[in-house]
Amino acid sequence: MSGDTSDRPDSTPDKPGPDEVFCTECGEIIKERAEVCPECGVRQQGVERSTGGSEESQMDTTINVQKNKNSELTDRRQYELEAIASKNTTTVVLVSLVLTPAAYWMLGKKALAVVNFLTFNFFLLGFFIVPIHCYIMINNAQEQLRKAGVAGY
Repeated sequence: MSGDTSDRPDSTPDKPGPDEVFCTECGEIIKERAEVCPECGVRQQGVERSTGGSEESQMDTTINVQKNKNSELTDRRQYELEAIASKNTTTVVLVSLVLTPAAYWMLGKKALAVVNFLTFNFFLLGFFIVPIHCYIMINNAQEQLRKAGVAGY
């Protein structure tokens, strides 16, 4: 939001003002006439807007947006999670014990691999931390895919 809170008496994000609604994607409060959410950039056209709707219906909208955020994955996020979740946990953990940056590279976390290599973390505590971190990343990816209802996880 652009910091314009003059239309709202209080700047709490719980209730939209008279000319505001919840974004259909991220749930942020936006101007009712907005075509694109300034927070997430999702086009708002084609959405039925109820002016002066009850507070109860606006709360339902908020709850539905939050459920959608938790249960649905974007295609890109699903692809990223599947790339991590499909790795063999034992193999990644064993590789991380021998060469910690390689384990991050296997999971597609190239930035972590480079930082780990450049800081010589693999000579220090990397042998203890990286196997645990890789194991947790794989399990979390599998869990998120299960929650989203992706088959095979």
